Amino acid sequence: MEAGPVLLVDDDPVLLKLNALAVHGLGLEAAVAATADDAVALAGRTPPALIISDVQMPGQGGFDLAVRLREAGLKTQPFLYFTGYDDLDILRGGLRSGGDDFLIKGAGVEHLKSRISFWMASGFSGLPQDLRRRALVQANRMKGDSTCGLHDMLIIRQDILDMVTSRITGELAEVSSGYGERLIERLFILARISKLVIDASVHVGDYLRFPDYVTALLRGLNRPWAKDVWPLLRCFDEWALDERFVLAGVETLKPFAAYDWFEDSMDVL
Repeated sequence: MEAGPVLLVDDDPVLLKLNALAVHGLGLEAAVAATADDAVALAGRTPPALIISDVQMPGQGGFDLAVRLREAGLKTQPFLYFTGYDDLDILRGGLRSGGDDFLIKGAGVEHLKSRISFWMASGFSGLPQDLRRRALVQANRMKGDSTCGLHDMLIIRQDILDMVTSRITGELAEVSSGYGERLIERLFILARISKLVIDASVHVGDYLRFPDYVTALLRGLNRPWAKDVWPLLRCFDEWALDERFVLAGVETLKPFAAYDWFEDSMDVL
């Protein structure tokens, strides 16, 4: 939803050119940098909507870049790692440094374009912090540092989509047909979907694909207001720290005044 360019960072000029062509093919603007220093300077001048960085580069690499941007207050957008190393070290290091997604070199330009399209349209400013923590815990439980099949791990599980869709559809059938028209009700739906997805998640990839699940499930409701939920997703980390959001997630959907913990202060939403 941001208006800035897609910032591509790689010391390989051929890959930079190819990836820039992919970005332009989506009708988006691309900015390119060959070093972490150049990337920080570009991000400071024109905040990008999305960053895709190689991991290993001469001097400071992608992990260092993510940390520098975060410490400088410039990490306000999704940060994707574009790497040829499909191993646990990359996964763990990328999560610790603040990366939000992983693209394996060689997966194909259409995959690259699909991930760019998703992050540009989703509303999420990155992987929510609670999901990052959960993914890192799971990654740390995995044995060794060898190839982990990261690309194959980052899939959307249909069984999770089907289960959550069934539960949410059933709960919505028990409330008014206009449920969700009020902003506070959309928050309750978001909280409930989030809780159900997290409870169904088991693997690292499940947690990393949390934004994909949430956006797909909201779209699947086919409600006219679903396209206007992205501002809530942009502030997801803030909502996740609100006790009322957490409590709404553990209960079935109901009119806001029917929640025992409801406070009048939320009615302003």
